[in-house]
Amino acid sequence: MPEAPPPPGTSTLQPFAPGDVFVGATLLDNPDDDHAGRGRILQFDADLNPKGVLWTADTTHLVYGLTFAPDGVLWAQDPWAWLTIRVGTDGRQLETQCFHERAFSKVHFLPDGTLLFTEMLGGENQPLPLTTRHRPLPGHRRLLGEGGLYVFTPDGELMAQYEPEYHGGMSGSMAVTHSVLSADATTLFYVSETGPRLMRWSLARERQLPDLRFGQDADRTMMHFDLGRRPDGTLLVCMGNRLDALAPDGAWLRQYRLPGSFGWSVLDATRPDVAYVANWFSGEVVKLDLGSGHVVASTTVAPKCVAGLAVCPGGTAG
Repeated sequence: MPEAPPPPGTSTLQPFAPGDVFVGATLLDNPDDDHAGRGRILQFDADLNPKGVLWTADTTHLVYGLTFAPDGVLWAQDPWAWLTIRVGTDGRQLETQCFHERAFSKVHFLPDGTLLFTEMLGGENQPLPLTTRHRPLPGHRRLLGEGGLYVFTPDGELMAQYEPEYHGGMSGSMAVTHSVLSADATTLFYVSETGPRLMRWSLARERQLPDLRFGQDADRTMMHFDLGRRPDGTLLVCMGNRLDALAPDGAWLRQYRLPGSFGWSVLDATRPDVAYVANWFSGEVVKLDLGSGHVVASTTVAPKCVAGLAVCPGGTAG
């Protein structure tokens, strides 16, 4: 007889294998908050066949900014709950942590072993017309964030804090929403979601650098979303209906058109020959061959819930 499916809500995440694709896809089941619900991380193989699911403990909203640490542990953020999620290589969730009472979007692992956290929010604007709401910083009535960069020891001691520029995006409060380190880990490339600027912060010199590129606020073709760095150093940037490939100095290299409607906004570009891209509005996740530009595998999760995507490192297959 075939094996019975696990009861609803049972975690079935399997030990990590190189090339596995992990997707933060909270089950949005709160009628009063369109970004709230039971947190979950979905596991697929490299061709987007389902392998398992982790129902995250302690989270309240979207599971954001998935990324792998050098030791293979999967990290993610809940910017609403101010929590960091960690999942061991055996597929089991580790204890959640609060590094700071801030809406962090992602963590980067620096060569000296310290942790660089990026702050998703800046200013006081709540994300109208959405029904979700962010809580103000401690001691404030309306301030949601300061758009900072924060360097911590692995034990959670704050070592440095920086104040980069940010755009605000369409809501006015989007700060460092998506980011990637340069190959030598001296520069942070980042965007404020839906904004026209692709910005840079020098970690080596602790100062703002000129934008890698920028456009006009009214130009909807220059709305930036998630970005990633390929192993050869090329930057890939989600632009809603396409991916733009840029050299580290900003030179335009190539454009990849993406299928269907606008909303392609979540990306992993760490594999040598393919990228994985997710559409916020449709919930579709695709595997894109970067040589041909063709979609070679796809799956659909659920609309308006995919907020993080990461591929398990190791192995050589695209």
